[in-house]
Formats: sequence, structure tokens, C-alpha cells
Amino acid sequence: MSQVEGAAETLAHDVAKALERAARAAGAVAREAFVSGATGVEHKQGFHDVVTAADREAERVATGALRARFPDARIVGEEDGASGRGEIAFFIDPIDGTSNFASGLPFFCTSIGAFLGDAPIGGCVYDPMRDEMFLAENGALSLNGVPVLPRVRGTRDRDVELLTHAPHEGSRPDDVALSEFAAVVAAFRAVRRLGSCALHLAYVAVGRAAVSHELKFGPWDIAAGLQLVAAGGGQLAAWDAAGRRLAAPLRTIEAVARVVSAGPGFALESASLPGLGRPIPAGFTTTRA
Repeated sequence: MSQVEGAAETLAHDVAKALERAARAAGAVAREAFVSGATGVEHKQGFHDVVTAADREAERVATGALRARFPDARIVGEEDGASGRGEIAFFIDPIDGTSNFASGLPFFCTSIGAFLGDAPIGGCVYDPMRDEMFLAENGALSLNGVPVLPRVRGTRDRDVELLTHAPHEGSRPDDVALSEFAAVVAAFRAVRRLGSCALHLAYVAVGRAAVSHELKFGPWDIAAGLQLVAAGGGQLAAWDAAGRRLAAPLRTIEAVARVVSAGPGFALESASLPGLGRPIPAGFTTTRA
């Protein structure tokens, strides 16, 4: 191993440890608030878009833990925005699945992805209710410290389940969105809307689900999950807000506006999803909420 490779591996390990500490600290805030019922719900962009006092506190705690090890890092949080100008960047979603969290559904997580320049160097998704830590470090995937090997769930739509958020709450879906949803319901063995983009991706990464299709998110929602999928040997297809396919989504994380992830062995390019097995329908938009 060269000195450069050794330094890169050491940095990735240091980042992974910092990610775990920050995610566990934020997750503890979320779990305590969930169990006590002290969520403090507010609305951001409508009745369907909620934030809680626990989101803000969890992000504050995670940011503090990361800055303790990397004081100059650029940190981009869902709630507090961006700060810092360092080469290392962390994207934090303190509670992904806030609507579940606020409603009393125990399916939410803390998600943190790390990048050196535009290169991914680590990601973790932590589910505090199940005490599950999904971690990508040096291109390897682990769950609670145990390596996860690639697992083929199925090769065709009809053999597998799809996790998705589309169509989204807050307004009546238009004809295109309804048509797309009808198409996936007809094509896949099962379609599930579990309520956390980051956990959708984590579940695909470890083989609990075969495919996910996500729309209307921020980079903090996917910065860790995409790394988990890649580390687990999975597949990624992503588009920007203009519908153009991105050649390297992990290096253009802030440009991703729609993403499909799949486990290894799945026939991704022929899946019944927009832009893959068929052209993007007229009027289809990937604009974020």
C-alpha cells in the first residue's frame, strides 16, 4: 500500500468513526423525543411538510460531534443550511422520515454522507428505534459492524418490491403522476411507501428491498444512502432537475433530482420506471419540492 493509499484509508476510517458518533448522538435525541412524545411539530411549506424541535436539536448535536473532529468541514444540514468551507463536506438529515416521527410511526433515521471535494468518502444511516447502523466505509458496506455481502433479490419487476415516495402528498397528483403510479403498481410484485428516503436506500443496499425510486428530496436525504447502495454492489441511475441523466451521481450529489437504486442482478435498465425501460413521459418533472 502506498503512502497516499494509506492516508486515504486512514481518512476514510476517521470519517466513518465521526459519522457513527454524530449519527448515534442525533439518533439518541430523536429516540428520546419519540418515546416521550415531546416532538414539537411545526410546518414548513404546507401541512404535509413538517419539522420538529427534535429535528433542530438532533442536527445541532450531530454538527457539534462532526466539528469536534473536523472543525473546518463544510456542513450542509436540512434545518440550518450550510456552514464552513473545508475540503470535507458532511450532508446531515437529522431525522429523515419526520412525518412518521411526528405521527408516532417508528420508521425514521439519521442520515449523514461525507465527501472530500466531490468524491464520496463515507456514509451512514442510523435507525435509532432498531439500533441499526448502516455504514459505507472504504467502499465496503456493514450493518452494525458486520460486513454485508451483495444479495440478489430478483431480476424482474414482477419478482420484487419497489420502495417509493411518488406520488407525493400535499397536492392532487396530475395525470402523469397517476399514470406512472398505476404503471409501477401493475409491474412490481409490491409497491411500498415507507416514509423515509434514506431508509429506502439503506434497505436496498443490504438486500431487504430490491428497488427504490425517489423524487423531491434534498442532497442530505441521499448523500449517505447512495453510498450505501454503491458499497453493497447495487446500481444507481440518476437525473438532474432538467431530466438529464447523470453519469456520476455520487460525484454530483447536489445535482441529483431523481434517483433509482437497485440491488445487484436486477435488470435495472428495463424496469418499468420513467427514463429506464421507457422514455420519460411528456410533462414529467423532477423539480424538488
